[in-house]
Amino acid sequence: MLGEIRGEVRFKEPLSFHTSLRIGGPADIFVVPQDVEDIRHALMFADREQLPVAVVGGGNNLLVRDRGVHGVVLKLEGCLGRAEFHGEEALAGAGVSLSALIREAAALNLGGIESLVGIPATIGGALAMNAGTVDGWIGDFVSAVYFLHPDGSLGEFKPAGAFGYRAFHLPASAVLIGCRMQLHRRPLPEIQKEIRARLKQKKSTQPLALASAGFVWKNPAGDLASRLIEKAGLRGKRINGAEISSKHANFIVNRGGAGAADILSLMELTRERVHSHFGITLETEIRILGE
Repeated sequence: MLGEIRGEVRFKEPLSFHTSLRIGGPADIFVVPQDVEDIRHALMFADREQLPVAVVGGGNNLLVRDRGVHGVVLKLEGCLGRAEFHGEEALAGAGVSLSALIREAAALNLGGIESLVGIPATIGGALAMNAGTVDGWIGDFVSAVYFLHPDGSLGEFKPAGAFGYRAFHLPASAVLIGCRMQLHRRPLPEIQKEIRARLKQKKSTQPLALASAGFVWKNPAGDLASRLIEKAGLRGKRINGAEISSKHANFIVNRGGAGAADILSLMELTRERVHSHFGITLETEIRILGE
């Protein structure tokens, strides 16, 4: 079945090439599909061989352990990369860049999702973690989600109630391939003004020039993880090349040469210190893959 894949199939591919942290061991089988049929072949192969499947998009919000990932890793960025617009509705493939979708919608005077600007994610990745801000989450705009079952069959999911804080409860073992979103009419100048303001704010408060996986921790109810980490005295704390950002304490950056073990050590220190100071156990927002 792997031989029927028209895209790329690589063995022992270093995932450090495919994550925004520039960290990660090899994937046993790394597949870059061309289309839905390639994804089907990969899923059916994994199902037959009883191998686990992991899906990555742009590799943001992701930490891959140093020993790598067993089974099949599907990289959807660059695949399923088209978006179509019908009236105030958008149909977007899982590989579409969230930023590109916002731009394309804005050019058609369609708004709503500009609150998501600056989030480095594909549509699939954004859906999987219900990406967003206090001003709106991607789940707020989604009317249907499309996915493939492990046997390669197509499914449609009406996600009412399935989106939570930084989470989306998809049917078990399903692979997201796209979604339908409801937008609304808004003049282009208004959208552009909001986009500029949001990007300016992100640039001034987040370490965008350094390798990171975005926010490491979910915000606990009624508080900010970054505030707790700062108050615990961990801003700027470093283990080898991994550092809790001095610009925003809910980021861990790779200043060069960091391994996943360094990131995980900083995370464990952070969780212990915050719990010791405040009695709060932080929950991870980033996704951790591998052994």
